[in-house]
Amino acid sequence: MNIVTRNFGEVEFTEDRIINFKEGIPGFREYTKYIIIEEEENSFAHLQSIEDGNLSFIVINPYILKKDYSIDIKDQYVEMLGGGGPENFSVYVVTAIIDKVEDATVNLIAPIIIQNETREGMQVILENTKYTTKHKIVDLLKEGGC
Repeated sequence: MNIVTRNFGEVEFTEDRIINFKEGIPGFREYTKYIIIEEEENSFAHLQSIEDGNLSFIVINPYILKKDYSIDIKDQYVEMLGGGGPENFSVYVVTAIIDKVEDATVNLIAPIIIQNETREGMQVILENTKYTTKHKIVDLLKEGGC
């Protein structure tokens, strides 16, 4: 399968790479099928819609930035995605780069979780947490990221 993307040109992918977001992603509910495109030169990746080549989100594994990042996902979400333990899930957070890379932020309060076997994903909102929607990446790295 192929998709023509705004950021990567034509991308070839196999069906087993597709991640299904049954409820879409907040603000983009009509798009439910994505793939992850890894960047070879750094730790960022792209959550690329396969339904709209212009839609992608820059994401990163939050544990690279904050070793003690902790999420408590409600059991109902885990079950909706196919169940399993922490080892069955990949976690990403959305990155925002507005002007300068050094001002880039990540949204730690709303991680994207993906069940690796079922390929089901969702963005969840953490409750009762100290995290916010705008943590500066450079500050997280200074505080002890990898």
